[in-house]
Amino acid sequence: MRRRALIFWAILAALIFYTDFQGRFLFPGASALSVAALTAGLFALFLGWQFWYRSHPGFIDSPWFGSLAWIGAVTMGVWAGFVLFSVPFDLAGLLGRGGGWLRPGSLRSGLAAAAAASAVIASMGLWQALVGPTIKEVSLPFPKLPKDLSGLRIAQISDLHIGPMIRESYVRRVVDAVLSSKPDLIAITGDLADGSVEKLRRPVEILRGLKAPLGVYFVTGNHDYYWGAGPWLKRVAELGFIPLVDENRLLRRGNASILIGGVADLQAPHFVSAHRSDPRRAADGKADLKILLAHRPESCLEAEPAGFDLQLSGHTHGGQFFPFSLIVRLVHRYCRGLYRHGRLWLYVSPGTGFWGPPHRFLIPAEVTLLRLEAAP
Repeated sequence: MRRRALIFWAILAALIFYTDFQGRFLFPGASALSVAALTAGLFALFLGWQFWYRSHPGFIDSPWFGSLAWIGAVTMGVWAGFVLFSVPFDLAGLLGRGGGWLRPGSLRSGLAAAAAASAVIASMGLWQALVGPTIKEVSLPFPKLPKDLSGLRIAQISDLHIGPMIRESYVRRVVDAVLSSKPDLIAITGDLADGSVEKLRRPVEILRGLKAPLGVYFVTGNHDYYWGAGPWLKRVAELGFIPLVDENRLLRRGNASILIGGVADLQAPHFVSAHRSDPRRAADGKADLKILLAHRPESCLEAEPAGFDLQLSGHTHGGQFFPFSLIVRLVHRYCRGLYRHGRLWLYVSPGTGFWGPPHRFLIPAEVTLLRLEAAP
C-alpha cells in the first residue's frame, strides 16, 4: 500500500509540473507566479472535494458540496482530455524546434485548439454520462449447452459507483433498465458504491427492486474495500442479494445445473486478509455450466484452468472516454467487450455508472444482457 501511495504522489507531482509548463507556454505574458497559482487552483478543484469527501462523508447531502463535486469533476474531464491531446503538439514542438520549421506561435495555436477540442468532447461526454446506461445485448454460444439453459438471460451491472454524483434518479434508471430486460439472473461485478453504507442508504435502497428468478449475485470490487467491505457485504445481503467471496451456489433450471461462483477483488488481501481471490475454490462442484463473477478481467488467468465456462468482469470502464479508451488497452489485455480466453468466454463491462469525471464520450455506460445459446 505504501508503494502504491508513493506512485500516486509521484504521478500527481509530474502532472502538476506538466500542467504548469503548458500554462506558461499558453500564456507567455503571465507571470510564473500567476500560472503556478492557476495550476494549484485547478488541482485543488480536481482533488480537493474528493479528499474532503473521504474525511467528511457526511457532507454528501450538502448542496454546496454537490455543486463543488460536479464543477471539480467536469473541469477534471476537460483537463484530462487536454493533457492527452497536447502530447502530439509537444512532440511536434521538440522536432520542429530542432529542425527550425515550427514557430512557437503555431505550436501555441495548436495547444489552444487542443484545449477547445477537449472542452467540446468533455461536454458531449457529460451529456452521454447523464443520459445513463443503455442495454447492450450479447449472445454467447456454448457447445453442448443443455436445452434447459438455452436462452438463459443474465443481466450484468458493474462499476455503478453510487456516490456524490450518482444518486437516486440514476440508480432508479438502472433498476428500470435491468427489469425491462427480464433477466433470469442478475450479476453485480463490483464497485457498487463510493461511500459509507450509512450515508448512501437512500440511493442504495432503490436496488432492492432488482429481482430475478435465479437470484441476484454480488462480488466485491476495489472501491468496495475503500469504504469497508464488511459493512457493504452485509448491506447487499440485506437487499436480498447473494454475496460471493471465493464461494459458489448451485442453481437448477429444468434438468440442467449452473454453478455461479464469485471471487474477491484481486487487491482485497490488502484490506481483508481472508479475502484471497481463489477461482479454484469458487469452482468447486459439478455443473453443466460454470460462471464466475470477478471484478477484474485478469482473474481469467486462473478461472480458465479452474474449469469455468464464462467470466463476467468490469473494472476497466473501457477507458470511460476517448482518448483514454485507447490508452487503457495498453494496460489491460482484456479491456471492453467479449473475448475468448482459451475455452473461457470473458465479457468485460465498460461500467454501468462512471467514476471521476462524469465523462462517457464514445464509451457509453451499459447494462449488459447476456443470452446463452447452443453453438451450431
